[in-house]
Amino acid sequence: MKRLMVLVAGFVFVFCAYIFAAEGPSTTPAITVPSKKFAVKPPKETRVSITGVVKDISDTMVTVERTVKGKTEIMGFTLDKPVEKIKAGDKVRVSYIKREDKYIAIRVTPVIAKKIIKKVTPKPAPSDALPPQK
Repeated sequence: MKRLMVLVAGFVFVFCAYIFAAEGPSTTPAITVPSKKFAVKPPKETRVSITGVVKDISDTMVTVERTVKGKTEIMGFTLDKPVEKIKAGDKVRVSYIKREDKYIAIRVTPVIAKKIIKKVTPKPAPSDALPPQK
């Protein structure tokens, strides 16, 4: 009998809780929390590099001639900062990005020709020792 009384009291308690939760909507406006604005990242600019010969150079521009599949192409680049060690006729590597239909040189470096060193294998010297006997 005690169990039945405890069970009934539990049901009454649970159903009374539902009555309080079923109240109508409140008359006060809900507080809105301003959401954080996510910063939209600009599209990643693709960095491209070419190798060619400098035809003309100034403090703001560099013109490079390169050969692609047998065709000669001349490209002009805008420099962010002047390049001091490069002069016309030097072979260079240019890393650049394309922004607003302009090629902007990020880095201009001279290309140094790699020296090919051939290894000389020494020939075995004839030994003065006697050949093995049978």
